[in-house]
Amino acid sequence: MSNVETVNLGFLGLGWPGEQHAIAAASLPGAHVYAACDLGAERREKFAAQFSPERGYAQYDDMLADPAVGAVVVSLPNYLHASATLSALRAGKHVLCEKPPTMNVAEVESIRAEAKARGLVYAFSRQSRFNNKMLAGRQIVDEGGLVKMYFAMGERVRWAGIRGGGGGWFLEKSKAGGGAMIDIGVHALDAAWYLAGCPKPVSVSAQVSANFRRTVPAEVKFDVEDSGFAMLRFEGGLVMHLEVTWAGNMTDAVPKSPWAGHELENTTLYGDQGTLSLNPAVFYTMREKERKATAIQTGPETNGFDYQMADFLDAVRTGRPPVNNVDQAVDLMKMLMAIYESSDTGAEVRLT
Repeated sequence: MSNVETVNLGFLGLGWPGEQHAIAAASLPGAHVYAACDLGAERREKFAAQFSPERGYAQYDDMLADPAVGAVVVSLPNYLHASATLSALRAGKHVLCEKPPTMNVAEVESIRAEAKARGLVYAFSRQSRFNNKMLAGRQIVDEGGLVKMYFAMGERVRWAGIRGGGGGWFLEKSKAGGGAMIDIGVHALDAAWYLAGCPKPVSVSAQVSANFRRTVPAEVKFDVEDSGFAMLRFEGGLVMHLEVTWAGNMTDAVPKSPWAGHELENTTLYGDQGTLSLNPAVFYTMREKERKATAIQTGPETNGFDYQMADFLDAVRTGRPPVNNVDQAVDLMKMLMAIYESSDTGAEVRLT
């Protein structure tokens, strides 16, 4: 491991996501927390105290001009993802960008074209793909445990989680791109989609709505949805149901959450030979009219940031596509944007 090629990482945006990526990088051989960039002096100082980067910047153009930076981790507000990522790619840097990849499909397609033209690695952050439950679930799927997969369900339902942080940009469509669906719905959608092997999306029918405007101060701009529900069809016959809300009137039986009081979070995948649930992590089968529930052995739970960073750095070193690759980023944004289009038009949206 001492011979692993070192990659100098520049961190753009030093809030909670940036810190989590830096913690992961600091734990890996060959990953150097080299540079940090944020407009906020207090954030830069806090990050420097924790990670001791060699360089600190207030403007990201200055960090991108540093030839020692090999790869950039983008953890900015949603509306800055595309411009920062394109700038980094044009400066010859590999990129790991926080979710959502961009605000729309055109932006992520531009990123794909730029990355492929320059032979650079682009990955979008979806650390849940790398937690132990998902890794164990994917192993069951890859080994053919479900055989024909026909239905998936993704749930992220919060009791009281209207987003108001980050200067309030989470509630402004021009800055966030959407509300609950693009914020936490991306987790629910991607988890179910990835568990099923990322089949090609065919069509989307959806409805999003705002039901809890009264919980936000009148002076705060709030023009995004707090709830969204969708049905997606995929090649091969898989159908997915998506249920997402920042705020829902739920019973106390719903598990407690550090983010929003209580939160229902699960991914379920149905096959003709078994059903797979990630929370709790159980594989259900029916053999000779006898139902069997087998707890999935996952080992100690991790948040996935460490495995995700390791995968990204290996892709940078070898040139192979990362697990969270740019083609999947395009399909993910197509599905998210189709959800909003279907809600606006009241009609199914065809993707292929």
